[in-house]
Amino acid sequence: MTDRAHTRLLQESAGTFDVDAVLFDLDGTLIDSTVATERAWTFWGERMGIAGYRHTAHGLTAQTLVNQLVDEPRRAEALELITRLEIEDTRGIRQKDGVPALLAAIPPEKWTIVTSCTRELARARMAAAGLDWPEHMVTADQVTTGKPSPEGFLLAARRLGTDIRRCLVVEDAPAGLSAGRSANAQTLGVTGTYAADALNADVVVASLNQLTVSRQPGGPLLIGVQDR
Repeated sequence: MTDRAHTRLLQESAGTFDVDAVLFDLDGTLIDSTVATERAWTFWGERMGIAGYRHTAHGLTAQTLVNQLVDEPRRAEALELITRLEIEDTRGIRQKDGVPALLAAIPPEKWTIVTSCTRELARARMAAAGLDWPEHMVTADQVTTGKPSPEGFLLAARRLGTDIRRCLVVEDAPAGLSAGRSANAQTLGVTGTYAADALNADVVVASLNQLTVSRQPGGPLLIGVQDR
């Protein structure tokens, strides 16, 4: 069975995730920052002399992309430029549909964020979206290797004191879902940045509005998935 067929099969039979914690991605998952991100990277490409650069590699760290696109002598310059451009451009960033209600339904000690943003960039974008900083958040500058490495999710689970196998990773990008699978977490993909057939996850949804949360005192989180 192919990965995509496997994802579709699980979607059709999806009911409830039984987990102890939820590990969210930030950009494209909790906040809509795609337009701002693409504006910054387009301008960056022009400034760096990369003709016609179009940013499509969402979910990777800026350092990873710089290393792929720029020769070593100019990488420090390139990273400094994109860092500044992204921090300065937060116009239009907002929370995605369903986020306020979903986060309010999960006890604060039972969720956190694992992001490919640096701490400074995450703070700027979350402030623009009106999203509070959770305890135990993991940013790109706190890990050695970013997504698709599982390092960030494993660190978040340790900080929450939770077995990664009892965590649900919620992501909008292939790199993040790959990291979640490699960490042995349960995975849920959210379309928008990428189409459903690009997201290899246990379940794929179109919106976080489709999720419900219930919990008995002291018991696990039951994350339900509703049809659209």
